[in-house]
Amino acid sequence: MGVLSNITDEYFGNTAREEDVIFRYSIDNENPPQHKLTSDEESFLRALARYTLFLDKSLFFQIDNLQRHTELVLSGEKPEHQALPSKDKIEREIAELEKMIKDLWDNLQRNDVPEDNWGLYELWERQLNELKSALNKADESVKSVKSYGSYTHGNGEVSRVVLYVDAIEERAKEPYDTMLLMGQVMLHEYFHSFYFHTGLGSPESNRYAEEPMAEFGSLVVLDHVASSKGGIVPLVAKDALEHALKNIKHKQSCLGTTTAYGFGAYLFENHKDDYSKLIAQYANISCTKDNHGIESLSLKYSLYPKYPSSSGGEAVAFEKLEDMMKNVVVRESSFSRFALGVFKYLQRRDILNRLAPYISTPKDGSPFRTLSKDGYFCLKNILCDNSTPPKIMYSGPFIIGESTYYLRLNLWGKRDINTNYFERVDDFINMITYIYHGRLDIDETGLDFVLIDCN
Repeated sequence: MGVLSNITDEYFGNTAREEDVIFRYSIDNENPPQHKLTSDEESFLRALARYTLFLDKSLFFQIDNLQRHTELVLSGEKPEHQALPSKDKIEREIAELEKMIKDLWDNLQRNDVPEDNWGLYELWERQLNELKSALNKADESVKSVKSYGSYTHGNGEVSRVVLYVDAIEERAKEPYDTMLLMGQVMLHEYFHSFYFHTGLGSPESNRYAEEPMAEFGSLVVLDHVASSKGGIVPLVAKDALEHALKNIKHKQSCLGTTTAYGFGAYLFENHKDDYSKLIAQYANISCTKDNHGIESLSLKYSLYPKYPSSSGGEAVAFEKLEDMMKNVVVRESSFSRFALGVFKYLQRRDILNRLAPYISTPKDGSPFRTLSKDGYFCLKNILCDNSTPPKIMYSGPFIIGESTYYLRLNLWGKRDINTNYFERVDDFINMITYIYHGRLDIDETGLDFVLIDCN
């Protein structure tokens, strides 16, 4: 009889029905495992599967709930993958990172970005040197990394989490450690399922955000179970947490794609209190990001091919993760194009009419209209309601209320504290944040102006 054999009564309550606590899994017929789940292993996995982690925005994580569309399979396979990509891909990554470094350098020289971006510049320079070093060794034997679990989405069909239990047993060496590692791997892989089914968009995730967030989620669940009441289960979860945290931290010393996993330990040790917001935020954008976009690449080269060894480097990586999780709907380096993009977005989302109360009509018959709110913003003559075909510096039409307007594009310019454009840019930002408070936000701390939809 195992130490967790009475988990049904002890952890789930005496009134729990047997059919409610059955732990559901199947066996890989092509690669059946030699390792058979012990009663303790099955009970511990069942306890983790039934635990509910509540998150922001009415989201929650629970494996039992995810098993509606994601089955669990136990396999005897012992797959491996390469820690570093092929020589051709490393060459492409070097070229990609060199361009990013040059662009950042140019912006730093022009003072177009805050000075704290020097930390990012230095980090990318170190990563570039690591990539070049890896390229020189590309013809040598590349270290293989063992896999202990996997997740595959089903493109509308049943998804699958696979636990490679024979590989887990081989890695753990001790029976008790086998149970601990099995629990953490199962949680990790089901977080992939959670992120995929919560997000909308492309089925392709960004591994440099996805893997640390899956590690982070598994650590958070283990921490919560360890802090719960219920006899032996919290004690086992505590051991599993310590075991998992040690393993994830070890990945920080690796080279290649594995380093991203190690960032999950940083998230847990430094941002555990914000877990509900961070996990929910990532889940909502997990399938929307372009892996070749600047936010995704900035995060990638903050964690790859070598883990940032300093706390400053980790802080930079976290900043890039936060940037990536923002729902950016407009991004432009030119403020006139940015303002136009914002107006178009407001019109597409049917919220442009919120500007109507702030439009003032001049008494002199001028076709130009001002957007203003005393004490907050004043965009003088920024709109035109002339019915004649607009000149090239006008754009529209934009329907606000029951009237048609054109946006004047010749009134914007580069932000400069010594010119009138400074006030106009700031007034535009103040207008958006005032009228659309809680819904839209504008960020100008990066390389571009970006509009963020907070919904």
